Amino acid sequence: MILRNLTENIVPAEDVPVFEDHCLFLGKSDAPISFPERFCALGIVSMLEGSGKFTVNGSNITLNETGFLVVNRGSTLSFSLPRAGAHVTLLYFNTILSDLVLEKFFFSEYRSKTAEVNIDDFSLIEHVHYENASLKQYLPLLIELGNSCASFNALKADMVIRSMLEYIISENHEAIQVSSKLKVVKRSTRVDLYKRLTMTKNWIDLNYGQPVKLDHLAGISMLNAEHFLRLFKQAYGKTPRHYLTEVRIERAKHLLHHTDMAISQVCNEIGFESISSFSLLFRQYTGSSPGRFRKAVQ
Repeated sequence: MILRNLTENIVPAEDVPVFEDHCLFLGKSDAPISFPERFCALGIVSMLEGSGKFTVNGSNITLNETGFLVVNRGSTLSFSLPRAGAHVTLLYFNTILSDLVLEKFFFSEYRSKTAEVNIDDFSLIEHVHYENASLKQYLPLLIELGNSCASFNALKADMVIRSMLEYIISENHEAIQVSSKLKVVKRSTRVDLYKRLTMTKNWIDLNYGQPVKLDHLAGISMLNAEHFLRLFKQAYGKTPRHYLTEVRIERAKHLLHHTDMAISQVCNEIGFESISSFSLLFRQYTGSSPGRFRKAVQ
């Protein structure tokens, strides 16, 4: 892995970059700065400190410390850091290794003449990721490893990055499968709708404890309620309310297993107002009451 300063010219603006090694670009602003538009390789953009305004293929995105952004090979990226002290990182994967890992991961699809989509296109997951933001925890480690001359640390950095790359490829594979369920002929429309639905799904993952209404969820996807409900069911095989209940029950199981919170507190934490309705749903999904579940796992 190579560490570079993000203020350096990465590649000419008209070229899609090719990297023969993983490259981690670092930029920490002493004053507001702007980065001109450039083509991307497959990579991850994140903010270790502060926030920034990013433009990917003409779409404006605000990114802060709570998430990260996947950028696709051939996409365009520009950004500005409006305040001093912001710390941005841009990790580009080894282009050759990306192709090799992708081919291995999609062994059967590469040999299928009926593949519906181009599997090295990551535009489906080219959005801000919050649920899997734990991938960001590796970046400080990579910076530390990259500043070392020890061959062992270089090998460790490559292993960490390979793990991150495989995770992203796996997520893209899942996105391809989910988006293919949308009954939309035009691919660009299907990609756009998938991203909108993913925004709402991510919102549910982060805000499951809040009161949720269909109109609000549809608004996050920028769709009318009826259209949103139909597309969500096509993509995920369940209604938004069913998915919300599953998220709440999984969170309840975690709290019952790993904390000493009273069952009434768990009920309130995950967004239920009635212990009886929570207990009924919990039994339907797990086969036991919250109390019995806690005894069994402890």
